[in-house]
Amino acid sequence: MPMPETKYEHGYRYVPFITLSLTEPKPRIWITLSGCNFKCKGCFSIARDTVGEPMTVDGLINWVEKSNRAYNGNTLLEEAVITGGEPTLDRDFLMDLVLNLKMRIEVKHITLSTNGYLLDRKSVMELKDIGLDVVKLDIKAYNESTHQWYTGMSNRPVLKAARYLWESKLDFRVETVLMPEIVDVEEIERIASFLAQIDPGIKYKVIKFAPGEAREKVTRRPSDNEIQLAVNSASKYLRNVAGGKACVQQFASPESREEEAKKWVRVYPDMKTETIIAKPGGFEVS
Repeated sequence: MPMPETKYEHGYRYVPFITLSLTEPKPRIWITLSGCNFKCKGCFSIARDTVGEPMTVDGLINWVEKSNRAYNGNTLLEEAVITGGEPTLDRDFLMDLVLNLKMRIEVKHITLSTNGYLLDRKSVMELKDIGLDVVKLDIKAYNESTHQWYTGMSNRPVLKAARYLWESKLDFRVETVLMPEIVDVEEIERIASFLAQIDPGIKYKVIKFAPGEAREKVTRRPSDNEIQLAVNSASKYLRNVAGGKACVQQFASPESREEEAKKWVRVYPDMKTETIIAKPGGFEVS
C-alpha cells in the first residue's frame, strides 16, 4: 500500500526503546513513548520520565522498519502496541504514528495504551477514523481523592474517556491495578459498577501490583486470592472480567513468574539490543 507524502511538522517524542516479540506466532512490536502527565507513585516504567532519544514520526518509523527486518526478515508486523509513558501527550504525533503504522508498515492491528486523561470525544473519533483498533484504558481509581493522591491528577477526564470510547464504538478494555489498602477490592467494585452503567459488556482486567518494580513501595503485592476476590466482585456488574499481571515485556522482574518461556528483544536508538527471556523462575536479560 503506497504511503501518501507526509510532512512531519508536529515535533518529536523521546523514545527510550522499542520491543519486538520473538516467540509469538504473530510478529508484534511495542513502541514506548516517554514522558507522562501522571506521576503515579507505584509506576514501574522508566518511560514516566522524559528518557531516550528525540524522534520525529518519520525517524521512528524508519527505526521500526529496520528493527523488524533485522529480527523478522520480510514478515510484516501483525500488531503494534503504542505505550509509554503517555502516548497521547502530543495528539498530532500520535495521529501521524498510527497512520504511518497502518499505511507505510501495513500493521494489521494497533493498540493504544493510555491513562485516558487527554482522550476527548474529538480525538477518540479521529483515532478511530485513521485506523486505531483497540484502546487499553487504565482507570487507576474511582475515588477522586485516591486518584489525586496516587497520580497527582483528577480522574474526571479519565472516567469521561470511558464513555467517549463506548460512544465511538471503538473497541476498548479497561485495566486497574489492585493495590491492597489503596485501590482495594471495594474500589475495584466501584469502578466495575461505574463501567456497568455505561455497558455491562465492557472488558475489565484486574492487575497485580508489583512492588519490586514500583518507584514507591506504597503497598504489598496482592495475593492470588485477593485478585480472585476482586474479579468476583467486579463480575457482579460486568460480564467480561479477568485477573492477571501487567505487560511484562517492558521490564524484567525477579518477582514475575511465567508458565512457559517467552522471549523479547528490546532495541535501543543506537541499535544496541537486550534480549529478555521470561521463564518459570524469573527473567534472564542479555
